[in-house]
Amino acid sequence: MENDYLYVGVWKGNRSRARSQSSSAAKPASSTNGHAQGQTKHSDPADQRELFMNVLTANATKRDAKQYLARFKPPKQSPKATPDSQSTLQEERNARHRQDQNRLDRSGVNLGGLYAPARAIAESPQFTQPHVNEGTTAIPHQDIHIALVCLRTPETLDDATMDGVATTLSQLVKLDMRITVVLDCGGEADLITSKDLSATIAHHADRLAKAIGRHSTEGARLISGAIEINEGPETDGVDRRKRTGTATVCSPNLLLEPLKRSIVPIVPTVAHTTASQIVRTPAAIIMTALSGLFSGLQVAGSTSSESHPNMNTTLDRIIVLDTVGGIPSRARGDGAHVFINLEQEYDDIQRELAHYGRKSTRNESTTVVRDVYERHRSNLSMTQACLALLPSASSAVIITPQEAAVSSQTSHEDSSVGAGTRRRKNTLIHNLLTNKPMVSSSLPAARVTAAPSTSGTNAQMDMPQATLVKRGMPVTIIPAADREHGWLVPNSGTTTLDLETDPRVNLPRLVHLIEDSFRRKLDVRHYLDRIRGRTAGLIVAGEYDGGAILTWECPPDAPGNDPSRLVPYLDKFAVLSSSQGSSGVADIVFQSMVRTCFPNGVCWRSRKDNPVNKWYFERSEGTWQIPDSNWTMFWTGEGVAEDVEKWEDYVGVCRSVGPSWAEVKSVVD
Repeated sequence: MENDYLYVGVWKGNRSRARSQSSSAAKPASSTNGHAQGQTKHSDPADQRELFMNVLTANATKRDAKQYLARFKPPKQSPKATPDSQSTLQEERNARHRQDQNRLDRSGVNLGGLYAPARAIAESPQFTQPHVNEGTTAIPHQDIHIALVCLRTPETLDDATMDGVATTLSQLVKLDMRITVVLDCGGEADLITSKDLSATIAHHADRLAKAIGRHSTEGARLISGAIEINEGPETDGVDRRKRTGTATVCSPNLLLEPLKRSIVPIVPTVAHTTASQIVRTPAAIIMTALSGLFSGLQVAGSTSSESHPNMNTTLDRIIVLDTVGGIPSRARGDGAHVFINLEQEYDDIQRELAHYGRKSTRNESTTVVRDVYERHRSNLSMTQACLALLPSASSAVIITPQEAAVSSQTSHEDSSVGAGTRRRKNTLIHNLLTNKPMVSSSLPAARVTAAPSTSGTNAQMDMPQATLVKRGMPVTIIPAADREHGWLVPNSGTTTLDLETDPRVNLPRLVHLIEDSFRRKLDVRHYLDRIRGRTAGLIVAGEYDGGAILTWECPPDAPGNDPSRLVPYLDKFAVLSSSQGSSGVADIVFQSMVRTCFPNGVCWRSRKDNPVNKWYFERSEGTWQIPDSNWTMFWTGEGVAEDVEKWEDYVGVCRSVGPSWAEVKSVVD
């Protein structure tokens, strides 16, 4: 099968790269035993393939797995390759595939119906070093994808948690995501001497390296001396740990060479000064310097040839492992933000964290709470600084080490809650495959925590407390809405916002957005005339990647435009077809609508056969199929069904709003 061979191929590619480089560098000494154990455990392709089956099927849908694997393109044939060499390569690939298939058949692994049969083995991506004819001097660049991990306070983690984190990191490596770990020992503790600091770093780096070595044939290695810092001016009374400065990766090969062989470099939060002193350095400075190196923005300290020796690096993920977990959200009680759109939310969240931190200042317990909020602020600012250097598709995950340690392999449930096995999702692997959070950020918090647990235990215990962070996109709300009350009902019963004449609105782009999303032509003149005087506001995400037009609608039986009877109505909700899916545009627009513009509730309608209805159903407070029509009504806010007059007004509006499409499908469309 084509996709089955992909899994074996990923592993073969990693192993072949490791073998090709083994003569130029030694394996990490601290993980020798783990390396031997790992080779015994994972050297069989059948075992390796079963690992991929466990990991991928537990953490991603069939579609997500295929999209992830699609990034591994077959190597292009060299223009100098002869027909004979091409034929030889193809014969070798076919022979390897037959051997692997025979071995897998003998293993008895049940694949089920997860993957479709292969069309042709020649179309399968090959994860092996390209064949180079003798005498050829050109060496192809090696593209590698990197996740930069910041592990805070490893001294607080027990051995089981450390081993679980190592398991997850090793699985990421096997999925062709190279890992670099920044080890932030000591937290805010004052390590008095450099000897104490060095001993702490060495101990916990060794713990992590040995744990990774138990699950990975390549292992891990402590890298010292790669970072140089140019400290800011010394100021009397200022703690050294709080001084600012800039760092440079002065010896990039110390990191890049191990990464080429899938070894995990472990970088401590120390750096060399220009005076050759070793000083403790904030994790944010180290993380930013490494982000600059891996994104190709290294500005000093090495030549371009040293920075990227025969390899192109892409920094896909920033991962922060901190016991304080994801960024807390006021809207989700004690839970964490599921997703943060930095362009829209960064300043507000930082102010909110600072506010709650200042409130906790009077006694020891509240001081601990204050310090926790400061950690959250530090983690958020660090991820923002790193993501600012990366492509917009890159993301960051802030998560506890305990949650990161959850195995995605089949787990056996306790007999007290019912015997059986189930697949457990791992947040980091799920994010690698989908670039999405575990749950949609626009789902109401109550709907998430009320979801039934697959284990039969408390659902809240099964919910991840991780935060996915992206640079995201700006959100424009016209007119500006008060976050506490949202858009207010117009006293006169009519509004003054005109989408056709307002200079803040790009009408051609708005029309294109609607038509592209609905795949139908809009009767623009009819539509503008219909909503004139009723337009409550407009939400625009990014450069018209998504948006919503909201109105105040008057029920058919209401006298005139009685302000007390006006209904908040979602008239158009649109996302560009190119932005649908993993970009999160729909979640961003929906959250802006229900949390900022209409926090007290809004209603809308959708055709009964609209495939988006499941998405609407999960985010609404209630839904009702309107009799004798083709419409399903949705609403948010409390008390709609209990208030008879409001209910009748909502139903009346959803029945009476007329269509504005250039071609009307039916009288009830």
